[in-house]
Amino acid sequence: MKVLTGAILTSCAHLSRIVMGLVLIKIIAFYLGAEGMGQMGQFMSMSTMVYMVAGGGVTNAVIKYVAEYTSDPKQLLRFLSAATTYSAIFCGAFLLVGIVLSKSIALAVFKDPGLYWVIIVLACAQPLFAFVNLVVGVSNGLMQTAVYSKIQIIGSVIALPIIWVLILRFGLVGATLSIIMMYASTFVPALYFYCKSALFGRVKLRKLKKLEFKRLSAFTVMMLASALTFPVVEMIIRSFLIESAGYAAAGIWQGAIKISSAYLGFFTVFLAYYFMPIVSRLENKVEIGRITLKFLIAVVSLFSLGAVVFFVCRDFLIPLILADSFKALSDVLMYQLLGDLFRVSSYVVGFVAVAKAATKVYIAAELLQNILFLLLSLLMLHLLGDMKAVMIAYAISYFVYFCIVVVFFGVYLKGAPLYRKRNAPDC
Repeated sequence: MKVLTGAILTSCAHLSRIVMGLVLIKIIAFYLGAEGMGQMGQFMSMSTMVYMVAGGGVTNAVIKYVAEYTSDPKQLLRFLSAATTYSAIFCGAFLLVGIVLSKSIALAVFKDPGLYWVIIVLACAQPLFAFVNLVVGVSNGLMQTAVYSKIQIIGSVIALPIIWVLILRFGLVGATLSIIMMYASTFVPALYFYCKSALFGRVKLRKLKKLEFKRLSAFTVMMLASALTFPVVEMIIRSFLIESAGYAAAGIWQGAIKISSAYLGFFTVFLAYYFMPIVSRLENKVEIGRITLKFLIAVVSLFSLGAVVFFVCRDFLIPLILADSFKALSDVLMYQLLGDLFRVSSYVVGFVAVAKAATKVYIAAELLQNILFLLLSLLMLHLLGDMKAVMIAYAISYFVYFCIVVVFFGVYLKGAPLYRKRNAPDC
């Protein structure tokens, strides 16, 4: 019953994010078309990277250690003060880099250094992202799924009208600002729930100890591996696809990516905010294996059901979600859905590594899946030269990656632990 309640609350929260994301995609697709979507693709990828690493990308660390320190309020408060200090330092450094390199980044992303101010706006917004990530990390570490859900839903309600006005009045520039707003909109409800919590006024900035920094930086490295590898690989592949087949093909692929991100995001959020705290508390490998298999079956079953419905109704849903100029996606959607199936299946096992802070294992896995995707995409683009090449490469690479993940997880369950257990730090 508890799992079902968590799934329902998480579904409602992420549904609001999906609706907001799809409305944004729909407006961009309608007013800018497939070519405009292709031009916006690089900034979308970069915004995703910034959101993920905001504040050092320690959301999973917060979930893990809050779940472990629930019974020790003093230790919990010490950890949260350390995490807040760490995030503040990271935000300051990131802001400085964003301002100094804004023109160079704008040239690389937009091919127009005059849009440097958009990069500065994004850099200034990332402390808001970091604050939200800390608040939702605490709420989910404490298994307060309702708080996370309300933050996401209220944030989406706030963002939708602003996004609509920005794109209608300011076109391409408004679209870039809308992407930032989509991520920043949850700051207001997050601040409200933080002010209402027992932690308000008790979390202080303080000097970090070496062990605290080491533990938090391990999660930063893991998040950087996620945030930089796949979006960067996307940007590289997109550049080759534009060169080979044009902006329209790249835009259609971008539409597929955004739809994919919408439904994959539900599973990622559910696993991070419900599955990971459960595994984090477990030490018995038999129990870890049992829980992982249970969640794997549930995730695969639910995803497969949705994928079949989406595939059968693709000729109706794709123009509805995007625009008529994206109809070519119907012919290659099967490869995207297959790749997503194996990708989300890999996520279930991958979150065990995150829960156990297995930094090296996690980074190796991220590099492996993205190198596979990049190399296969370049090979298929050389052979076919169109969007279908990238879709086929995506499906093959994640099938291979899933098989490798299953083998290594089986070895873990029978062999040495993913990590060495340490005593709680004396903060």
